[in-house]
Amino acid sequence: MRVSSIPSTLDRGGLALLFLGYVSSAMFGLSLGVALPEIMAEFSINVAQAGWLYSAPLWSLAVLLTPSGYLADRFGRKRVLLSGYLLLAIGVIATGFSHGYFECLAALVGAGAGLGLLVPPYYAMVGEALKRARGLAIGLAAGIYNLGGSVGSILLGFFVSQQQWRFAYYIMGALILLMMVALFVRLRPPPAQTESNAGLNVQSSFKNAMKQRNVFVPSISIFIASFSFYGAAAWLPTFLLSFVGVGAEGVGVIFGSFMLIGLVAAPALGALSDRITRRWAVCLSGIASAAVSIPMLTTQYSFLLSIAYSVALGFLLVPAWNLLITIGQESVREEFVTSVTGLIQTFGLVGSAAGPIISGSLIAILGINQALVYSITVPAVIYGVLALTAVETRRK
Repeated sequence: MRVSSIPSTLDRGGLALLFLGYVSSAMFGLSLGVALPEIMAEFSINVAQAGWLYSAPLWSLAVLLTPSGYLADRFGRKRVLLSGYLLLAIGVIATGFSHGYFECLAALVGAGAGLGLLVPPYYAMVGEALKRARGLAIGLAAGIYNLGGSVGSILLGFFVSQQQWRFAYYIMGALILLMMVALFVRLRPPPAQTESNAGLNVQSSFKNAMKQRNVFVPSISIFIASFSFYGAAAWLPTFLLSFVGVGAEGVGVIFGSFMLIGLVAAPALGALSDRITRRWAVCLSGIASAAVSIPMLTTQYSFLLSIAYSVALGFLLVPAWNLLITIGQESVREEFVTSVTGLIQTFGLVGSAAGPIISGSLIAILGINQALVYSITVPAVIYGVLALTAVETRRK
């Protein structure tokens, strides 16, 4: 069995296609909420059933991240990447063709599984292609997801306004298929390696790689960081409406700013971490986000200041994901990079699912101000300090 080599097969054109392909996949991943009201009306489903539609692809994504990393390291990143795009395209197109709740649910589960397959090899290929600036590379890889989500939301919003939400999924599915074909043609196969027991070595050594401090610490840290970020993403709109007194249109502007700043924040903090250590970049951004969140959650302020707070908080919270993944990638041998990427991302996805649920429970008990302090501020300090226990092992 052959183990995938360093993707030096990625030239500038291949890397650009890899980024464009991820934009197309993110168009699906972050835009489903825009179509939910129309889907609920057409399928005559309640809020709880709609919630399952929203969460189903997230859970199938989380379940497949770690297996995808292992499969990519053993059978080749390009193969697993393209398999993920194919499954994602089928799921997205099937969502558009679905004519009932359970059909739609099954299609979304399949689409999420496709995302789960393609994400780890994507991150690993980008990181290995730009090893001398891996922090910047992984930051770009993550920031592009925000760009794709914005494009997908705009596309879905247009077709939902025309009561034609299905056409948005046809278009997204076609774009994903197009990018899959382009990547198949453009990405050169890895250079041939001598047949050996390399695949067996990956299998037998995988558990040992998982025990390393620089895999364990980023995994726990990204769980806590995702808990903080998605707790903010889920409940900041409600907080702005109920406590700050911002209108619905203003909430859209503020929340959009909070999400879109990640497009700039991830590569910017990644580039900074290339100059200082990754762990200090995580620590400083975590503590700074906690410092920003305290006045944001406990004081009264104007609409313009609420935008400033949201932009600052989003800028500081978003990069933790890519910085922690980078720490893990740089701490293991080449043949384990994708496996470690998938494992760390799995912890992040679980934290993102747990954050909104636990934050909502705390709001019912403590009130929204205090609950968000415990859900956003405290976890930000914890993951920032915890990141310092990692050891800097940047590969030259």
